[in-house]
Amino acid sequence: MSSLVQIDGSLGEGGGQVLRIALCLSTLYGIPIEIENIRAGRPKPGLAAQHLKGVELVKEMCNAQVRGGYIGSTRLEFHPGQLNINKREFVADTQTAGCICLLAQVALPCALFFPCNQTVTLVLKGGTNVPMGPHIEYLTEVFKPVLNKFGADFDFIVVRRGYYPKGGGEVHLRIKPVGSLNAITLLDLGVPRGITGWSYVAGAIHINEAHKMANDAKTILTNKLARSNIRVPPITIEAYREDRAMAVGNGSGINIVCNTSTGCVLGGSGLGSGRHEASPPGETAANEILKPLLTGACVDEHTQDQMIILMALAKGTSKIKVGEKKLTCHTETAMQVAKMMLSKRGLAFNLSESVEGGDTLSYVLECQGCGLINENLVKQ
Repeated sequence: MSSLVQIDGSLGEGGGQVLRIALCLSTLYGIPIEIENIRAGRPKPGLAAQHLKGVELVKEMCNAQVRGGYIGSTRLEFHPGQLNINKREFVADTQTAGCICLLAQVALPCALFFPCNQTVTLVLKGGTNVPMGPHIEYLTEVFKPVLNKFGADFDFIVVRRGYYPKGGGEVHLRIKPVGSLNAITLLDLGVPRGITGWSYVAGAIHINEAHKMANDAKTILTNKLARSNIRVPPITIEAYREDRAMAVGNGSGINIVCNTSTGCVLGGSGLGSGRHEASPPGETAANEILKPLLTGACVDEHTQDQMIILMALAKGTSKIKVGEKKLTCHTETAMQVAKMMLSKRGLAFNLSESVEGGDTLSYVLECQGCGLINENLVKQ
C-alpha cells in the first residue's frame, strides 16, 4: 500500500478541481490521500452536495474507506481499495443543480480502467447546463472527440436536461474500459472547417432569446475572423425550444463547436435567462471559440485543464500547443496535484516556447505520462 499523500485543497484557485484530480488518481493508483482546506478559495468552503456525490461515487467504484465525507467538510481522508469488479452501474444524484459534467470528470477516467471487458455505466443526476461547470454539450461534442484521440470512448444518453436552480437533469454514460491510453500530439491548429451550434430555451423562456444568442454568436464570429484574415467557415447555429418532457425548469443557453482542418475541436458556451454576466451568452460562447483560433492553440481553455489527467495516464509523451497565453490557473492546479501524486512514477511536465511563422510566440505543453496499464484487459 502506498503511503498517505497530503494535499492542500487551497492550491491554485482553491476550488473543487483539486479534489476531483486527487480522487481520480487515488482511485486508479491505490494511493491514500488526505486533503485539507477543501475549496478554501470559494465563498462557502468545504464539500458541497456536488463534491460529496463525487466522493461517494468513486468510493463505491473502488470500495474506499472515507473520513470527513459530509456537507461542509474541509478535510477528507480517502483510502481506496480495489476497483469494484462485481458492479457495472454506478449512480450519483446531487439532488441539486450540481454540475453533472464535473461528476463525470472524476468518475469517467476511473471507469476507463475498470478490470473488465464489459461496459461500465454512470447514471449522473443534477444540472446539465449550469454555471461554474461544463455544459453537457461540451462533454459530448468537444471532450468526447478529444478523448477519442487518446484511444478511448463513451456513449451517452441525455434523459433529461436540468437547469439552475432546480436541477433534475439525468445523463447516462456508457464507458468501455481500455487497456491503456495513447499519448497524443496536437501542434497544428489548422484552419476552421466548420462551426456548428445549438441555442436553446426551455420552460417559460421566449424563443426570441434563442434566436438572439445564435445571431449574436454568428455575427461576432464572422466579423472577428474576417478582421483577422482567417477564412470564415460555414456557421450553422440551430435555435430551438426544448421539449417540456426533456427539460426541468426554465433555462436557456448556447453551445458552439469548431472543427478544424487538422482535427482539432474547440468549444464555447454561454448561459442566458436573465443571468447577470459580464457579456451576453452568445458573445461569451463566440469569444471562447475565438481565443484559440486567434492564438493558434490546439485546445480551448476549458479543454486544456481536462487534458492533464489524460496525458498523465497515457503511455509516452504528449505534446499540445496551448497558444500565446501560457496556462490557465485550472491547468496549473491540475498539474500540481498530478505531480504531487505521480512524480515518483515518472510523471513530468514541461512548458516550452515555440516561434513559428515569424515572431509569433506560442507555448507547447509536454507531458511524460505514467502509462497506466489495465492489466486485466491486457491479459485477456
